Order: sequence, then C-alpha cells, then structure tokens
Amino acid sequence: MEEIEEETYNIQEILYEVSEVTYGLLIDEPFYGHFFTGLIKKVSTDIDTLAVGYHEGLIVLYINPFFWEKALAETQYKIGGIKHEILHIVYKHIFRYKNFNHKTIFNIAADLVVNQYVEPKQLIQGAVLLENFPELELPPHEHVNSYYNALLDLYQKYSSEKDQEEAEKNQSWKHLKRLLDQDNMNQKRHALWKHIDELTSAERDILESAINQGLENTLNRVKTEDFGNLPGGLQDYLKEFEHSLKPVVNWKRILKLFANSSSRTSVRNTLRRPSKRYGTNPGIKVKKKQKILIAIDTSGSISMEELNEFFGEIYHIWKQGAEIMVVECDTTIHQQYLYRGTAPQKIMGRGGTAFEAPIHFANDEYTPDALIYFTDGYGANPNIKSICPIMWLLSTKGADIESLKDFQGRKVKMN
Repeated sequence: MEEIEEETYNIQEILYEVSEVTYGLLIDEPFYGHFFTGLIKKVSTDIDTLAVGYHEGLIVLYINPFFWEKALAETQYKIGGIKHEILHIVYKHIFRYKNFNHKTIFNIAADLVVNQYVEPKQLIQGAVLLENFPELELPPHEHVNSYYNALLDLYQKYSSEKDQEEAEKNQSWKHLKRLLDQDNMNQKRHALWKHIDELTSAERDILESAINQGLENTLNRVKTEDFGNLPGGLQDYLKEFEHSLKPVVNWKRILKLFANSSSRTSVRNTLRRPSKRYGTNPGIKVKKKQKILIAIDTSGSISMEELNEFFGEIYHIWKQGAEIMVVECDTTIHQQYLYRGTAPQKIMGRGGTAFEAPIHFANDEYTPDALIYFTDGYGANPNIKSICPIMWLLSTKGADIESLKDFQGRKVKMN
C-alpha cells in the first residue's frame, strides 16, 4: 500500500508548488514570505497533514503530499495552512506544549490563537474558531493560557457522567468533544511537538535562539508599511518581541569606553579611502577588535532564569564584534571557552561564591581589554585589583548596586 501511494505523487512538483506559494507570499504578505523562506520543507507521508516538527537541530515543515493536493487543493488554503504553522512557531507554541497537562486541549487553544490571524477564506473546513464555542463567549486576541483555562473548565464540567442532559444542549461542549479526538485533523497537526518536549533545556534554548534570529531577520527585512498591514494583535506581539531583543546595556558605548586602548587590530581593503602613502586604490582600513573576558557567576545562588539573562546580554556584546572569552566560575573557574553566538549545553559550577579567580585569570593569563562579571552580587569584595577595566553586571533578582559600592569598577543593575 505504501509503495502504491508513493507512486501517486511527485516530490519535485510539490516542492515547486511550495516555491510558487512562497513567491506569492513574498509579494502579498512579506512577513510570512520572508519567515517561510528560512524554514526547511520536507515532503513526507510520515504525517497526515501539514505539520511543524523537529529534525537534527532544525524546525521543519512536513508536508503530506495527499493533504497538500486534496485538503489544500486551492492556493488560498495552501497559504492559510502555511500561515497557520508559521504562527505556531512565531508564538512559540511548539515550546510551550510541555507546560500544559492536557495536551489536546492546549492544541485547540493554540489553534484558537493563530487562526484569528489567518483570513477566513484561507481556512479549510473544520478549522478551530472562536465561534465554535458560543456559550464560552471567548474574547478575541487573548493569550493561549486564557483559552486553555476556559476550555479546561468546560471539559471538567461536562466530561463526567453528571449533567449529561445539560451537556447535550451545550454546543461548545459538543464541538470540544469532536476536537479532542486524536484522529481529528487539528490534533494530528500537533503530533510532532512532543519531540521538542524530549530535547534537553540546552537544545531547546539553542533552537529557540535560532527561531528568534530568524524572526529578527524577518522583521528587519519587512518594510514599515508592510508591517503595518499585519493584524493589530500580531503587530503588538511582534513589537513586544522586538523590545525583548534590545540589550539592557548600551554595549556599543560601553565597549568603546572599555576597550579603546586595544592593540588587537584587523586590516581590510577599502575603496572609499586611497592609501595616503602610495596614493593608490584600494587603501586599507585598520579596525580595532575588542578582547573581552566575561566571567559568569555559576554559584548555587544563581538561577537558570538569571543564567538565561546573562547569555542574552552576552549575545548582544558578541554582535558588536568583540572577541569574547567566557569563564564559568563559583569559587574557582570550572570551564572556559570562546563564545561563538550560542550558549553551552551544560553549565559548570553551582558551589559557593568568590570573585577572585577570573580577576587572577585576566591579570596573569588572558590580559583582556576589559572584564565584565555577570553575577547576582552576593559575595565578598575581591581581595585583588583588576589591571584592566572591570564592570559588574547584576542580575534582575540580584543585590542592589549600593551593596557593591566598595567593589572596583562600574556597576550596572539589569532590569
């Protein structure tokens, strides 16, 4: 049976149709088009619908060829199906799946969120809509938690044998029962999310960082007027996302103050300025490259939330073009590595707190242009002075700046 089915479709033809839809999105709805170009597409009969899944460190859009050709026969349905899956990624539903006990109800709640941003004519029959639940009077553009709680209350009220006569009259309950069926198309579209649940926290962080980067790149490409054509609720969400990408500290300014004495340089050709010595083009331009040592407090008082805060800021420093050496330390240095844009899979430490080890390392071995110490600030004033400029970056939940008044260098509180 499987071999016969495989002969009834042509992978290249389907991928060509996907490319045609992508081109149309780039012209008519650039936000979706640009984001979609960054997704891996795989034609497969391993899934029954169009579905987002995980494969070898990447988010993949799986396309069942028969679902694509029959259920999504019209171009407008293909567009709607693609937008539906993109929105699940944009709203991070694929990562939030594990936080909800009733997975099938979460799937329905997530569909209620994203389908509000897809034009009704682009949704196929059976799509999950707010009007499917008239008794609940669900307000538009709510968070997925709000819809989940409302649906869960409905389920708990009528799923037992009590109030069956009332339940039979409740249109919302009858529709919810149909949607809870594991063979329902809307449930099958989320079947692959469970594989993301099985990833380690470090793997999930790396995957989410890659998605954030793709979304950031998309927003940078979309013109202001195109962004303004998106639904208001989606615009608000994306504005909040953009705000979250902004660093707490103006690292461009800080690095200039910290590292303008750097002796590390790179040389590149430039057509803008001829050589003063030889009067020829191209000339050369000498560019300083900051060498930064970043110490991360990994003592037992530091939470994973604070570590995520730290690595978010480190990413912004790295984007400024600095060479970054990271040392993880509690009372001693447990791990050191050059930062390449992603957080490590495992953090070392979790003991007591002492600030001297990274300062010794900076003074005696690494000799950076600056030392930036990420910490909660709960520890004694180090008994050694840093030769290079030093800044203490205190976590949101960390100590007040005043408690570090005797520490050498500048102090900044994240908030």
